[in-house]
Amino acid sequence: MSVGDTVPAAAAVTALAVAAALSHGALGQPSQTAAPGAEEVLARVAATYAACRSYSDSGVVTDRYPGLVAHTTTKPFRTAFVRPGRFRFQFAETKGFVGGEYLYIVWRNGDDVRTWWDVRPGVQKAPSLGEALGAATGVSGGSAHRIPALLMPPEVGGRRLTGVAQARLLGDAAVGASACYRIGGTYADGPITVWVDKATFLVRRVDLTTTIPSGTVESTTTYEPILDGEVSEAMLAFDPPTRQ
Repeated sequence: MSVGDTVPAAAAVTALAVAAALSHGALGQPSQTAAPGAEEVLARVAATYAACRSYSDSGVVTDRYPGLVAHTTTKPFRTAFVRPGRFRFQFAETKGFVGGEYLYIVWRNGDDVRTWWDVRPGVQKAPSLGEALGAATGVSGGSAHRIPALLMPPEVGGRRLTGVAQARLLGDAAVGASACYRIGGTYADGPITVWVDKATFLVRRVDLTTTIPSGTVESTTTYEPILDGEVSEAMLAFDPPTRQ
């Protein structure tokens, strides 16, 4: 073997030795993998939702209002999505003292986008999914937009949950049995905490504070998400109630 052959071989051996030394630390002990930073976690969240084949969830938005007559509202919701063009979202809101609930549905199959809302009975056609979800965002407590914007970033515009300003890692905590990263920061000029499942990088909870004339509204949204699971035709059906 010539000298020219031995130099590359020696360099390769040296590189392997350096890599081994780095992986075991200066004292020969295995090094601990560094925990991801807040921005890295948010980037993983964005990539996870944007690349999935299907997604479904159920959850609840709980808003706590201040004032002389402090009160709490709850808005349960469900999402079903199959790439590229199947989508259904609904949320419900209790009709205050009269009982019953308002139902809001946003549905899409390819280019066909429809909505239903008890406040404005009858099936409505929408020019785009983004516009239909935008109309439902405020009344749904943000649940109509937050996850769909991550699933379909080219189609659903607006501020994204992964765009938290001044993002920083808070102490880890659990949602049910799921260990989560907690990311604090600012969102829409208010403080926010996003709870991200450490195993799946799915959003499990969002705590958000917004300011209104009578004080601040404390909002908590919880999610039970399923990534790349079965999404049945029944979950995707456009099935508004028959009431008028």
